[in-house]
This record gives sequence, structure tokens and C-alpha cells, in this order.
Amino acid sequence: MVDELLDQAHRRGASDVHLDPTAAGYDVKLRIDGVLETVARHDHALGRSMVTRLMVLGQLLTYRLDIPQEGRLRVVLASADLELRLAVIPTTHGLRAAVRMPAEMSTPGRLTDLGLSGPALKGLEAFAASDSGMLIVTGPAGSGKTTTLYALLRHIVETSPGISVVALEDPVERDLPGVTQIEVSPFGELTYEKALRSILRQDPQVLMLGEIRDPAVASLAVQAALSGHRLLCTLHAGTPASAIARLVEMGVEPYQITSSLFGVIAQRLFRRKVADGYKGRIPAAEFAAIDGDLRKAILSRDDAGQIAQTLQTRPGYQTLRQAAQQLVKEGLTDDAEVRRILGDSPGG
Repeated sequence: MVDELLDQAHRRGASDVHLDPTAAGYDVKLRIDGVLETVARHDHALGRSMVTRLMVLGQLLTYRLDIPQEGRLRVVLASADLELRLAVIPTTHGLRAAVRMPAEMSTPGRLTDLGLSGPALKGLEAFAASDSGMLIVTGPAGSGKTTTLYALLRHIVETSPGISVVALEDPVERDLPGVTQIEVSPFGELTYEKALRSILRQDPQVLMLGEIRDPAVASLAVQAALSGHRLLCTLHAGTPASAIARLVEMGVEPYQITSSLFGVIAQRLFRRKVADGYKGRIPAAEFAAIDGDLRKAILSRDDAGQIAQTLQTRPGYQTLRQAAQQLVKEGLTDDAEVRRILGDSPGG
């Protein structure tokens, strides 16, 4: 049953599989195009057996029911040979399991394959052609941040041969030829902070950080960008303005931000409209490059709202919502999907 479930997930292009314990049993769900769909319901005994089977495949401790565990598993299915990630956590109704399907299955490999609008694509290409500075990719979980980073790294490797490119990831999502990939563990010995301090002595020219999570890593990232490295990272924030404001909240001085930051791209994924519903997803993005007016706003310690207003006064500037509405005009998605992702607020 586990093999059949994973095979179904692969054939339908799911990004995740959930086995959710409830008071009545287990709900089995697939995340397809960003939306969870319940595909089966089982009693507690069968659902728990399926979780146990996954734990065995992932070499987890089946007798530990009181701690979260993570692992990897390789399965040979009717449709493919897959390497998957597994996370298990105890809940009030039993162990919950989440399986992440392989990124290669649905992830575009090249920058031009992402489907980004002109301003966002031009901003990323400009960063790839630069020689230093920090680029922040922001958005909620599942908004395609890692996909964008991987495509950008591949573009840099292909257009700038002979440079040293290092990625610190938690975990490594997929193999990137030409990139030295290091798997870090925020709660283990090799943390982002320790790895970043060490890797700066390994003569890198381009660095990718999976995520800036705390003030220590934020400070190191900025210092790396100030010392002549190109640095790519993600940050959980809704917009470019809120990402910049969050750096200040983490204790990074405004003058360091203006000196190190190349730009911020915020993105979301919208389900693609087809004749009988939705199929696949397409991104919309807002790219904010540092210029004179934005630099002044940051040095004045403007809040996120004031920074957003500064950005929107730029000629031709495209906000995230405007980029999404452009997709609606082109018939690629619809207003209902934009409201689902961005809400009803007309701002930004």
C-alpha cells in the first residue's frame, strides 16, 4: 500500500504526501499544485502500519514514538526509482508522517524555464552578472524559493566557468553539477553559523545559504557580501520591503544593508488555469534592486510600509500583486487563485 501510494503521488506530480492521524483514523493526502487533496482514509491500525513501513524504509527508530525523526529513503516503484525525504512527528492521535517527493520531478532546471516576468528575470540575470552583493529570495514555504535559487546557481555556473560556488543547505534538495553542496543541521554540530564561518576560508566566490534564520547568520551573510562574495539566500518574509525591515530587526545596521544588498525578490506560485480547472503552477514575482531612493529609506530606518511606498514610486515598478494580475490578464490564472494566495487586500 505504501508503494502504491508513493507511485500514485509520483504519477500525479505531487510535491508531498501526508499521513495525518485523526480521532477516527488516518487521512492520506497528496499536495498537488500547492493544494492538499485527501485520497484515502484508513483505520488507526492500518495507518500506523503504513507510517511504520515508511520509518523502516527511512531507517528511523520505530520504537521511539515520543520524538520527531527525519530520514531519507530510496524506493523502486512501477513508475520510477525515487529518493525521498521523510519526517515523522508524534501527535495526540499518533505519529504523523510527511514525505517530500523529489524536486527533480517538477523543478525547472534553468532560469529561463521558471516562467518569471520580465522585471524579475532581468533582476536575477543582473545579479548573476555582478561580482558581489547579496540577493534575498523571499516568500512563504512552498513559494518556489529553492527552485529559483537552484536555477540561478545553475545559470551562474554555466555563464561564469571557473568560479568557486558553494551551497549550504538544510537539507540538500537535489544534486547541482559544478556546485560544492554542504548539508547543515540547525540543531546538530554543523550549523549554518559554523559552516559559514568555515566556508569563508575555503576561497568561495559565490555562496548560497538555504535560509537566514537568526541574527548571527544574518551578520555573517552581510559580512560575506561586504567582503566581495556573491551571496544568495532565502528569508521568510512576505515582500521585499518586509525582508529589508526584518534584517534591521535582526540587528544588521542600515549602512551594512545598503552596502551589501543587491536586491530582494519576493515570489508566489499560482495554479495555472486550464479549460476544466487548474493544472501546474506559475510564479509571479516582485524584484526590488537597491537604488538611491531605497538606500535613503533604509538609512532613515523606514518601516516596511514606508519602504514599500518608496518602491512603488519607481517608474515601471511591478508589485507582487500587479505581477499576479498580469498573469490573470494573460489568461494563465484567475482572480480566485490570486485572492487565495494574496488575499483580498488591494495593496502591494
